[in-house]
Amino acid sequence: MTSARGVTPSTCPSAAETAQAVRAGTLTARAATEAALARIAAHEAEVLAFEYLDAKLALASADALDAQMPKGPLAGVPIAVKDIIDTADMPTRNGCAHEFARQPSADATVVKRLRRAGALVLGKTTTTECAYYHPTKTRNPHDLARTPGGSSSGSAAALGSGMVPIALGTQTAGSIIRPAAFCGVWGMKPSFGLVPRTGVLTLGHSIDHVGTLAGRIEDLARTIDLMAGDDGLDPASFGARPSRLEHALTMKLDRPRLGFARSFAWPEMEPGAAARFEALAKRLGAVELDLGADFAEVMAPHRCIMAREMAHHLWPKYLAGGERLSQPLRALLIEGRGIGAERYFEALDQIARLKAIANRLLSPFDGVITPAAPGEAPLGLGFTGSRAFCFLWTVLGVPAVNVPGLRGDAGLPLGVQVVGAFGTDAQTLRAAAWVGRELQAAPP
Repeated sequence: MTSARGVTPSTCPSAAETAQAVRAGTLTARAATEAALARIAAHEAEVLAFEYLDAKLALASADALDAQMPKGPLAGVPIAVKDIIDTADMPTRNGCAHEFARQPSADATVVKRLRRAGALVLGKTTTTECAYYHPTKTRNPHDLARTPGGSSSGSAAALGSGMVPIALGTQTAGSIIRPAAFCGVWGMKPSFGLVPRTGVLTLGHSIDHVGTLAGRIEDLARTIDLMAGDDGLDPASFGARPSRLEHALTMKLDRPRLGFARSFAWPEMEPGAAARFEALAKRLGAVELDLGADFAEVMAPHRCIMAREMAHHLWPKYLAGGERLSQPLRALLIEGRGIGAERYFEALDQIARLKAIANRLLSPFDGVITPAAPGEAPLGLGFTGSRAFCFLWTVLGVPAVNVPGLRGDAGLPLGVQVVGAFGTDAQTLRAAAWVGRELQAAPP
């Protein structure tokens, strides 16, 4: 169901369907690209998902792919890339007014790998300024008066309106899961380090993740698989092996061992959303998981680490941009510069202890369901929504998946987040697939 206040999403073929047809010769990459550009044209004026779009370049790339043999697992698949991820043939502006003309000299590792697999980058999706706080122009396709979330706002809105089957996102707090929840699409933040971040704007090197949003879980899995694994450049990914998420989804989906975590953020839940989650947990047979007092104060160390690391990595932008940067970003960077080494290392130590506790708590389960946000997307475009239900799992580095299908009081998407122990990405995604199947079979 789509709100009457939003757009009617276009029907978008899955990435797997498009790639299969292109490889079989029953569809050309040009035709797939033209269809995607038509879907974008139908909705972009209202949704405003793109920061940069180059139809001529996309069609030329499609023609070049049509002349190639053999063709890869994403042959002819049109994708969108968040505008903090470098592209050698398109600007990457990082959501900054003073970087309007910034042109990278090389693709980010994830873009390079997806292009090698046959994906066609249509353009760059909007992001909050330096992927932090300041909202974009983008609107929620389900209700144009509401936020699509941040900071992967454009990627989520492009998926939610059916423009493309796949879009890339990043998460340092809640920037994949929350917009995926608000826009009603699949989204995955993999385990920390599984996907290399080379060529992606660094905010917090201890907590930055690259992930994917997609219209179908199989496309989500294939994209993560193609991006994953050590690239020899990102220290967080040293030794990381390619994932096999798509293969994991081909095996029979038995009822998983599910937990239900309210987490410290539960008091923020809107009453209707809280009731729906409690009913869903009961229906799915999820066991109540008490995270205990250990995680109640996680906001402070996350804030400390994020502010200190962002100040370190983004200070050159502060010096170059000055007042062209938003006041909230400038304030955070100044705050981060004032955090001393002792306080920073204490925060890192606290998170390290919490990671060990979390893995013990999460390991008995195939997946743990928890809200992605306190409710549906908030009204207005000045606030991208609460990150309270996301940043815990981000700072712990565990896999997290948004499962679409639940609806709130206003009939808009209500995200169901499935998390798992560190490194159990395939197991967590299988649990999410089962939850998604249950929601589709009998929507609450």
